[in-house]
Amino acid sequence: MRVVLINPSFNRYGGLSGHGGRMAPINLCYLAAYGREKHPDVDFSIIDAEVDGLSHEETVAEVAQAQPDLIGITANTCAFDSVIKLSALLRTTFPKTKLLIGGSHPSALPESALVESGADFISIGEGEITFAQLLAQLKDDDEDWSKIPGIYYRDGDGKVRPGAPAQLIPDLDVLPLPARDLVDNSLYYPAPTKRVRGGPHTLLVAGRGCPYNCGFCSAQTVWTRRARGRSAANIVAEVEHCINEYGIRSFNFTDELFTVKKKRVLEICQAFIDHKLDMNWVCSARAHHLDTETLDAMREAGCREISFGIEAGNQEVLKRIDKALDMDEAERVVKLTKKAGIKTHASYMFGYLGETEKTMRDTINFAKKLNTEIAAFFIASPLPGTPFYTEAKAAGYLREDATWINYSPLSNLDGVISYPHLSAETIRDFHRKAIRGYYLRPAYILRRLYSLRRWYEVENLFSGLKLFLNIKS
Repeated sequence: MRVVLINPSFNRYGGLSGHGGRMAPINLCYLAAYGREKHPDVDFSIIDAEVDGLSHEETVAEVAQAQPDLIGITANTCAFDSVIKLSALLRTTFPKTKLLIGGSHPSALPESALVESGADFISIGEGEITFAQLLAQLKDDDEDWSKIPGIYYRDGDGKVRPGAPAQLIPDLDVLPLPARDLVDNSLYYPAPTKRVRGGPHTLLVAGRGCPYNCGFCSAQTVWTRRARGRSAANIVAEVEHCINEYGIRSFNFTDELFTVKKKRVLEICQAFIDHKLDMNWVCSARAHHLDTETLDAMREAGCREISFGIEAGNQEVLKRIDKALDMDEAERVVKLTKKAGIKTHASYMFGYLGETEKTMRDTINFAKKLNTEIAAFFIASPLPGTPFYTEAKAAGYLREDATWINYSPLSNLDGVISYPHLSAETIRDFHRKAIRGYYLRPAYILRRLYSLRRWYEVENLFSGLKLFLNIKS
């Protein structure tokens, strides 16, 4: 039995190339690793069409070389138009091959995703258990799909049916290390805003889930509010494997909130220090409850940048988002992080529910006040499965002519949100104004130029400038 897993092309079909770097499809690597541990007789391969720059036709040609019995595609919302087109080609070329689609978008809208894509199966939520059981039943010619947890399928009458309830893996340490041997690790590098070391780069999953419930975040559609973490020893084993096998010493933790528990952060940092790991890493955190002890430990353990999801510079908008973030506390934490010698990165959005021109100006001014080394500005995107999507759709704020690619938070396409008091064009204008106003400050430019010490920092600067110029006013 042969299985091909695909990371589909997106930037070639309307995405904004460069803003996200080239990130390893770590979710597919996990699926392949778990699948071959449970089914060692199955042959797995991964096609990273996005990083390889493949067209849909070229992707199908790559699939044809493997002649698989099952094709799996990962899909988020803004890439789903591309997935629909690729699925149609695969269906025509391989009419008897089973097609499985998973990811955040199908997890949020499984029935419509199944219909739009023409797939045989939709996997919702955490995919490893679903994937392994589907393989087992395909091998046994057992077509009672209703037994499979976390799956949607068509019955004999063509009706969409859900399988058994989705399951979460309680102990993440049982998962094998991601199958990085199935991808070309030399091709991956982070966005210029997240590069803290030269050489090959990869994603690192320390935990899954987030206890918070921000209204815009789609993490809850795949994980839950229950945060599960791998042990420090298990994470160290993966880092050592990456260093020894692939020469990878640059990592980006994918956790929605790496710093959710101070004790756990200190344990991981101490393990990195004890093992004398020559590595550098980036993580995400909330701008509250971080102290000098934690930040110093993170710096010593190789952390060189922390990305804070600030989202807005207006307390009422933060309340509307359900962010539970105090702006004074955010300012304190950012100052502490800088003092610890860790680069600061902050993310902001424009156009959430309740936004006005005044609140967007507040966000621009607060971003300048925090004065982080990197400020990432996005257009608020009501991703399916989020409270933002549910409320915006019910109120009629979603553009009727929008397709899934319009849900991209950073692109040269019009956004999907338009309010009676605030048009999509106005939101876009403020977004562009924020980027120009932040990065074209003379003091900021001089500080960045003065801080250049390493070749990759120069490369970051030029990559960021290229992206800046690619974003149309």
